[in-house]
Amino acid sequence: MKSLQNIKGEGGIEFIIIILFVAISIVLSCRGILVDKNVAIRAVETQGFSNIKVIDHAWFAVGLRGCSSKDAARFTVKATNPAGKEVECYVCSGWLFKGATIRTK
Repeated sequence: MKSLQNIKGEGGIEFIIIILFVAISIVLSCRGILVDKNVAIRAVETQGFSNIKVIDHAWFAVGLRGCSSKDAARFTVKATNPAGKEVECYVCSGWLFKGATIRTK
């Protein structure tokens, strides 16, 4: 009980703020885990691609890996484009309300 009083009384607020900051940072940086690969498949299908295979799902620091800083996940997709060529591209997707963007490598 005494240690709980110390946390509340002596620097406890600062400790709680730091813990909340760390927790929020972890949740925001890992939100791409929750994005389903079907988002990428639908985006590529809509553009006329076929034979779609999702080969990678990146969710950490995707803003530094070819997507926008507002994106939560980056999928690497192999597919056949409308011209009949097999291509590899990225599909960058947001978490809740942002759509998906197809980017070439």
